[in-house]
Amino acid sequence: MIAARDYQPIPKSSRLKKSRRALPTYSSVNSRRIAKISSKKNKLHYYLQFLLLINKVSAIFAFCIVTLTLGVYGWTVRVPSLWSQEFRKLTKLQQEERYLVGANEVLKHQLAQQAQKPEVGLTQLHPKDLIFLPDVKVIPLSVTDATISNQETLWVAEGPIAY
Repeated sequence: MIAARDYQPIPKSSRLKKSRRALPTYSSVNSRRIAKISSKKNKLHYYLQFLLLINKVSAIFAFCIVTLTLGVYGWTVRVPSLWSQEFRKLTKLQQEERYLVGANEVLKHQLAQQAQKPEVGLTQLHPKDLIFLPDVKVIPLSVTDATISNQETLWVAEGPIAY
């Protein structure tokens, strides 16, 4: 690389005149010997490499511990709040259930009281008003080869069965 110190200074008269000023060229550079940088990498001692490895591993471990800590903290804060919300929903549903059970029992009681009044026209059942049907003997059907072959072929719908 060519540094600014390697260029010859521009005379003051040419500094004022920009149009006449010539750009410095490679020939105007001092003829110094440029040293090449060796491509061989200087190897670090094994204990320095080991310390760098410990540094990297400990940084990754610290990041994992911090992430885990924040996760556990968030979980311990979020779970109780969710639990309390769900518990409020449960108590509300239990209150509604008790209200509905009470309303159902009140309706049953009102219907029973109305059924006892003679102006409603309901009568109590008597055993002589019941109809009994005679028992029917069921004859089991014999299994034939045709019924077995029909069971082997399954029906598959080609289109949708429901919406």
